[in-house]
Amino acid sequence: MNKLFDLNNPFFSFLSKVADIIILSFLWFVCCLPVFTIGPATAALYYVALKLARKEDVQITSCFFKGFKENFKQGVAYSFIFVILGIVLVFDYMVALGMPGTAGTVCCGIFFAMGIWLLCTAFYTFPLQAQFYNTVKQTIINAIFLAARKFPMTVLVFGVNIVPAILLLWATDMFLLSAPVWALVYPGLSAFVCSKMFVKVFDPMIEAATGKKLVVEAADTEEDDE
Repeated sequence: MNKLFDLNNPFFSFLSKVADIIILSFLWFVCCLPVFTIGPATAALYYVALKLARKEDVQITSCFFKGFKENFKQGVAYSFIFVILGIVLVFDYMVALGMPGTAGTVCCGIFFAMGIWLLCTAFYTFPLQAQFYNTVKQTIINAIFLAARKFPMTVLVFGVNIVPAILLLWATDMFLLSAPVWALVYPGLSAFVCSKMFVKVFDPMIEAATGKKLVVEAADTEEDDE
């Protein structure tokens, strides 16, 4: 009976993790409302999720806002960069749709693939920003190289992040009915699941990157003094 009410038993540990994920999702959702703060909010989301993935003892709210504050300027920059590039690619894709023949089909395929890769780059950028100190340019370069080098993991990360979009397209009514549940659970859950994968890549880099600028090369990881 004592074990049943032991706060360290698996059941209570699970409930505690669920509560952390819900709080994290709520904080991310609220901080995304101004729209231009989606970048720093997502960096803060991963700032906490990476710690949870390592089973660190963290205060979710204070840790989230610490990450939000530290990553605010660069996070806003990422927001504008990815939104502008996304708009350009969507525009180019729509133009390509109107092109006749094989040329139009090829261009549509190219722009669609570029859009997918832009999303993959974004999915790596914010965890990298949360974990390592770097310039905006270098973080994006690192994200591009890591997404290519860790392609199987990239496929998994991409799949985890687009589940809501797939459900919205294929089961719209069901998704809309359960939208509040998705909003309260999925941002934190997806970040936590992806962070479990990211820490396996990041941890070997941390020692080498401490006090230095992380530079990810296509073949290997190098260190450059700042």
